[in-house]
Amino acid sequence: MEVNPHLFAVLAAINAAGYDTDLQSSANSPLRGQIRQWAGGRQPAVLSQLNEFYLAHRKQDPARDLSQYISFALCLEKIDAADGPEFRYRFRANELPPDVQELDGLEKLITRFYRETRLGDLIAANQATLDRALEPYHAPVTSALEQIDGYLRIPRLSGLKGNFYIYLDLLGAPNQIHMRSYGNDLYLVITPSPEPQIEYIKSAYLHFQIDPIAMRHIADIEAKNSLIDFALGAGGLDPQYKKDFALLTVASLVRAVDARMLPARTRASAVEQALREGFILAPFFAEALVDYEKQEQSMRFYLPIMIKAIDLKRETARLDAVTFNAAPRERKAKPVPAPVVEKSPAEITLEQAEEFWAQKSYDKAGELFRRVLTEANARAMKGRAYYGLARLAALNRDPRAAVDLFERTIAEGAEPQVSAWAHVFAGRLLDLAEDAPAARKHFESALALPGASPAAKKAAEEGLKGVRPPKP
Repeated sequence: MEVNPHLFAVLAAINAAGYDTDLQSSANSPLRGQIRQWAGGRQPAVLSQLNEFYLAHRKQDPARDLSQYISFALCLEKIDAADGPEFRYRFRANELPPDVQELDGLEKLITRFYRETRLGDLIAANQATLDRALEPYHAPVTSALEQIDGYLRIPRLSGLKGNFYIYLDLLGAPNQIHMRSYGNDLYLVITPSPEPQIEYIKSAYLHFQIDPIAMRHIADIEAKNSLIDFALGAGGLDPQYKKDFALLTVASLVRAVDARMLPARTRASAVEQALREGFILAPFFAEALVDYEKQEQSMRFYLPIMIKAIDLKRETARLDAVTFNAAPRERKAKPVPAPVVEKSPAEITLEQAEEFWAQKSYDKAGELFRRVLTEANARAMKGRAYYGLARLAALNRDPRAAVDLFERTIAEGAEPQVSAWAHVFAGRLLDLAEDAPAARKHFESALALPGASPAAKKAAEEGLKGVRPPKP
């Protein structure tokens, strides 16, 4: 839990460049006004370019406008170069989120802004102010997270991959919460607000702990997905939960756990509130957690027991009698939706090509995949086009061309999920060609690739086990 220096630098730069959302709000940190004065007084040479960049990428929705820069800042690292501090991406280009790719080039402007304004000196001079801004969070957050760890019976040093970060963004418009998940890490970015947003931190941390456990039992969860029809009638429920039953199930469990940790007199009303908002399994989990509390297993081992105990007939009878809220609950601070990036012509063409592939119109799909290679500027997009052409080559019984195209997919830096499957398919073809060393290398690369899907890794593991030994 800290004021992230990369986030501070990016937000300082866009404030100087024209970001003025809710500038008059009394909930703003005083530091926001000081930063603007500091940059205005220094008049860095890069300021005109920053202003042009900001105006060219400005979103109509103020929350989404800030959101893209938060994503960008979380993907940066600051290193000490020969010419001074320098900001670079901490991920490979093909691993950057789409909204960050849209801001490519900004890292060079941030580097110049940081150096020309001597922003590091300002941060050092205001370190006491930054520390004081975090004080209202320290005690309640520490208490809340310890309570959650105790309830779930998950030790802090449990070998769980990933970290949970809380960043206070003092230079953004107030009353916003932004959540990002990169790899196994979860980031919660909170802007200034009249009161600490402990409720959201607790919810995010519960998701951080429970989501990986639930994903191991996705098949058992999906077996109960007929209940999602009831959620469609909840007018105040976020649409993402109406499309993804696993997401809705985990969110219902989170609300139930949160309710069980409240004082006894308020638990029932908290569960009822969650149910009326559309979290349809909150009552079931609240009842099941009573038995969980009486035994000794951790949530890691008890969750599958609860999931299998969901009685569709009983829950249907319960939900038939529910009147859902027509509108979402009003809150002072608002979680910002995930970033949305406008589609480029190449991406639209790629989607059309995949549709033709699904319809088995392979000639039309191939024509569009080849067109993407001329339309796309981003290497990752070209990688996806090569992936489509590789599948067509395999379908047309041309394994040599297929392997070559799968390897072009990887070389172009396609997204990790696509690159992982390209490794798997290339490995299978090479195994059939009795090139065991090359096949093994592709399967091992798929397993080692950060961001590869669980299904791709499972396929790679099976492929690695089945690699044929070379003939004598």
